[in-house]
Amino acid sequence: MVDEFARLIDAAKRGAVADVEAIVHHHPEFLTRRDEAGATALHYAALGGHRDVARLLVEHGADINAADGKFGATPAGWAIEYLREMGGLLGIELDDFANAIKRGDADWVKRFLARFPGLRHARDIHGKPFETLAAEVGNDEIASLFLSGNDDSGPGFQE
Repeated sequence: MVDEFARLIDAAKRGAVADVEAIVHHHPEFLTRRDEAGATALHYAALGGHRDVARLLVEHGADINAADGKFGATPAGWAIEYLREMGGLLGIELDDFANAIKRGDADWVKRFLARFPGLRHARDIHGKPFETLAAEVGNDEIASLFLSGNDDSGPGFQE
């Protein structure tokens, strides 16, 4: 028989509000319980884009900023993960990257490229390719980071 916590995780993954509510009503301690990956039910609700389940969990006391045990990622991080896998970024990340290029801060440009390699072929929030922006700034070190095959951005890491 599947235990109640496993049922909660499954219900959160499916977006089954009534099931989540029933389980949390009987087991409020599950709001902070973590699975083998260190994730809470809220992580799974967020990953699946299940707003009503996420809202219910938070309203009942789930920690909205709980970090998972594998990446230290919060439910908000899980909510955008599937878009990140396709190269999606936040507007503030795009703005900060453009700012680093405009300021001529090669160390920060390298840091961004290490974290988000897709930026090398991305555009700013106004549609201008970052490669074009880098060429316009006239900083040879930064411009060279956009050359095909350049992997001098350092070791990559995941959120």
